[in-house]
Amino acid sequence: MLKTALKLIAQLLITKFIRNRVEEHMSQNSENHFGAVKKSMAALLESHAVLFKSQFHHDVKRMVNSFLGFMFILLATICTGLTGLMWLFATAWNSENRDIILGTTMILPIILSIIVYLVIRQSWKKQPLLQQSMVQIEQDWQVFKNGLDGTADISDEANQ
Repeated sequence: MLKTALKLIAQLLITKFIRNRVEEHMSQNSENHFGAVKKSMAALLESHAVLFKSQFHHDVKRMVNSFLGFMFILLATICTGLTGLMWLFATAWNSENRDIILGTTMILPIILSIIVYLVIRQSWKKQPLLQQSMVQIEQDWQVFKNGLDGTADISDEANQ
């Protein structure tokens, strides 16, 4: 989660840095293409914001479902513990099927808890928190890094 937050902050700083560089370049350039660059940057940032928003809502829903699942696991564990205590207190009475009944009522919540845990774990392994946003930020970072290494062709002929 900290890694995600750092990457988001880095993207915001990179965007600000790019905007400052573009403004400097446009102020030095006699031809003013700032409007087109500004619209392109706005479209890029808007698409990233839409992606981040949808991914954030999806992941918040997953976190809530996971929290509810873990609460169920806790409830089932408490239920099993209480059933076990009742079983210990019930040993004073003799019953033919007491072991089967109490064993079933103790093992059923544990099995359900294990199934819920495995489903939650699988969903988080399948898609980590904010994965698509991280992929987009990583791609932006690579474009930014490779664009500033001096090998990018910035001539007017290459950009037409």
